[in-house]
Amino acid sequence: MIIVNSLAPVYKKENGLYVLDIDSIEVPFVVKEKSLVYFPPGELGGNHRHPRQEAFVGIGENLQFIWVENGETHNLEMNPDHQLQLIVVPANLEHAVFNRSKNQMAILLEFADGVQENVETVKIV
Repeated sequence: MIIVNSLAPVYKKENGLYVLDIDSIEVPFVVKEKSLVYFPPGELGGNHRHPRQEAFVGIGENLQFIWVENGETHNLEMNPDHQLQLIVVPANLEHAVFNRSKNQMAILLEFADGVQENVETVKIV
């Protein structure tokens, strides 16, 4: 089961600019790897499962987290109305991240409890 927690920026301006203190994000596991992932418009990442836990912060108007749980496919906007949220993904959960935008890039901040290994490709999207 995924967990979704709201995140608050250190500060936010009226024009939409905000600052997020990455080191202050509370992740419910020991972080051994951090990554910044760039998603060009219309691109997909994941479509897999693996034994490591992950936690994601998505930044982009059309960035979508997709996962399969108990045989059912679920979708979640990662940055709804520009609200930041941490999505915690358990080990071995089939998942993907998709930038639905046709013309804007998106960013994914990824935390993991280990290296990426024993990845099994699955077809979600």
